[in-house]
Amino acid sequence: MVILSYVRIAVLSLTLLLHLLAGEGFGKLLRGWRRGRPAVRTLAIAASGRQIAADLYAVQDGRPHAGLLITHGVLDTGKDDPRLAALASELAACGFAVLVPEFDGLKSLRLEMEESEDIAAAFRFLLSQEEVDEDRAGLFGISFAAGPVLKAAADPSIRERVKFVVSFGGYYDTVNVVRYLTTGRDEYRGHRHVQPPEAYARYVFVKNVLTRMPEGNDRTLLTGLLDAIEREASATETDAPAFSPDQLTEGGRAVYELIHNRDPDRVRSLMEATEPNVRDYLEGLSLRTIVPRIKARLLIGHGDTDPLIPSTESLRLADALPDPPRVHVAILKVVSHVDTRLSVRSMREFLSSSLPSCCRFYGLIFRILKQQLDSRST
Repeated sequence: MVILSYVRIAVLSLTLLLHLLAGEGFGKLLRGWRRGRPAVRTLAIAASGRQIAADLYAVQDGRPHAGLLITHGVLDTGKDDPRLAALASELAACGFAVLVPEFDGLKSLRLEMEESEDIAAAFRFLLSQEEVDEDRAGLFGISFAAGPVLKAAADPSIRERVKFVVSFGGYYDTVNVVRYLTTGRDEYRGHRHVQPPEAYARYVFVKNVLTRMPEGNDRTLLTGLLDAIEREASATETDAPAFSPDQLTEGGRAVYELIHNRDPDRVRSLMEATEPNVRDYLEGLSLRTIVPRIKARLLIGHGDTDPLIPSTESLRLADALPDPPRVHVAILKVVSHVDTRLSVRSMREFLSSSLPSCCRFYGLIFRILKQQLDSRST
């Protein structure tokens, strides 16, 4: 029976890989191994005196399923993002009961670790659903949302009940993320991540930093940087706002220099010189003290050429868990940030780069789907 379960997981992993890399058509080839078409229920989760909207994807076959809570990234489309809805539906067809809540902070482009409290509440709600086997449940964090998801996994109220955590395109330490967003460079364990970061990521970063600054002249002047980054993103103008850094206070100038800095070696000292509120905010996003408290298995995936968060951060995240057997990390050339992109220009490139990356991607998917099996079997 166990052997048949592993065979089924292996085939389902292939169907999901084909769907992610090549679209709906290829994924249909092996759909006979799936349990059926998932239904979607819209629910309301009570948390901190308010209601959180959420969608639950599950095949209605009268059996309890392994539970999976997916937290969307920093997206104004929230839980209704088409890519997220498609992923949730695919994972449900592969056997999970998938809960996708909508978090107002992330939907409003706010990076806040306090979101972890709502994630923990949503996870407890997931465990209470009749479609879910509470002994087989985990969390899935995408992009910057991996931060609050990992913090939730370390929350004492659910830590023992979270059996696994998936981090895809996530991060570990804000110093390294800021280094990449401002200089386009990061390096760890001989792995170099060098490419221009997307203007969108810089925009979200600057927007969140400025909201932590006290009301006043510094904040007013620096807000003009957001317009400049938006123009950069739309490939129109890239001129800086018309003010002199000399008009800023010492703390405001440190924020200005941090945003415009291109020297990787200056990032830490510039962060330490910023306004206390900004410095505390950035430090509070870091996972350095959080990850060692996580009890669950940690499954990590990251695009090798991610333009938002460097893949080196996932290597650091993997190394931070004190029990290596509980960690699996896959750096993938067929993924950018959270979008798959199988592009083959020659047979040589396919054999030397794309095929090995597809195999690593398959291994990650297999390990995620394997969490459906009884924990004593995994």
